[in-house]
Amino acid sequence: MMKKEKDERRSFLKQIIIGTGAVIGTAAIAKPAKSQPEQLINDSDETLYHNSDNFKKYYKTLR
Repeated sequence: MMKKEKDERRSFLKQIIIGTGAVIGTAAIAKPAKSQPEQLINDSDETLYHNSDNFKKYYKTLR
């Protein structure tokens, strides 16, 4: 009776070790997914930049 119990426990522990190894091996092989950058689409014809005196003064200060 005792020997059968020990054998069952050992086989259970062996299966846990094998299963853990399989999970770790799979995780090491799997490549993480790379995120794709979002592409912003501007459908409007609105001009966001207007050449004004303030912009000209600003650009002159950068020189």
